[in-house]
Amino acid sequence: MARLWPRRRPAAATRTTEEHVETVPPPRPRPFWPWLLLLLLLVLGALAASWYFANRGETVEAKSVPNVVGLQRGEAERRLEDSGFEVERKDIVSARSAGVVLDQRPTSGTRYGEGGIVVLSVARSAARVDVPDVTGVPTAAAMDRLRVAGLQGRAQTIASRRPKGQVLRQVPVAGTEVPKDSPVVLIVSAGQQLVDVPDVVGLTAGNATKQLADAGFRTRVRQVASSEPAGTVIAQKPGGGSRAPRGQVIRINVARGETQTTTTVVTTRARPSQGTVPDVVGLDEQSATQTIEDAGFRVRVQDRTVTDSSQDGVVLQQLPRGGTRRTGTTVTIVVGRLQ
Repeated sequence: MARLWPRRRPAAATRTTEEHVETVPPPRPRPFWPWLLLLLLLVLGALAASWYFANRGETVEAKSVPNVVGLQRGEAERRLEDSGFEVERKDIVSARSAGVVLDQRPTSGTRYGEGGIVVLSVARSAARVDVPDVTGVPTAAAMDRLRVAGLQGRAQTIASRRPKGQVLRQVPVAGTEVPKDSPVVLIVSAGQQLVDVPDVVGLTAGNATKQLADAGFRTRVRQVASSEPAGTVIAQKPGGGSRAPRGQVIRINVARGETQTTTTVVTTRARPSQGTVPDVVGLDEQSATQTIEDAGFRVRVQDRTVTDSSQDGVVLQQLPRGGTRRTGTTVTIVVGRLQ
């Protein structure tokens, strides 16, 4: 007789199959840390190579430090500098002869980079000291520094454009070795000295310039058209009777003369002529101005601070340069002004 339902599988077989499916594990992921380690090594290698190539040209050659202990300071410094080292001195009060090298760091025979600093301990007498640098500081501070160094300061004032009380110079100069309690003279600024400006309107340009110079002023002359006689001062700035710092420039306007002015105007309008700019470098301001204006040009003055008294009031530069051919232009001159 035929069966109407499917034959059931044995229970043991079914469990075996199910147990087999359950025991298959999923695939394990590959670890990522080896790749991070490799990337880190590559970065470090690149940085090391970059540092090497950037600094290999700066490698300093090592040299042996010579022995200079027992030598005089000058000879010791010369030997070290000839070997390519820099020297720094440290004074030590000692009973030995002044100037003798007592010790050195690094010691002799040490392999040291070229250009390195070698510190020398140098004997000095307790009765001698180095003069400190006090230029540019207020007088009170300068006196304190000298007192601490065992020196006596003495101040002398002079008129100057520098702030009042500032030390301009010192004698002896900084770094000089002198006996203890020696005097040090300080040249101190008294500030700008105001003096009366003389009234020079109506005088000739020559007399006006002389009076202003005698009063301690410098003069800038500008020629202008006027009906007054040629060469007469018709205006000044600052005006007469005012007070101004000694050494200041006083501008005076000098009459050119009516006839000369008229002739110049007519000639210029008829046919503008091309002239050669005169070379005035090295001349004083007044002579340079007169020379340029006589050549038919206008003058513009620019000041430049100088420290050399030989350049005070002298034309240091001009634009356009001398020898240039120009028509109706302005010549700029740069004049030195002593600081």
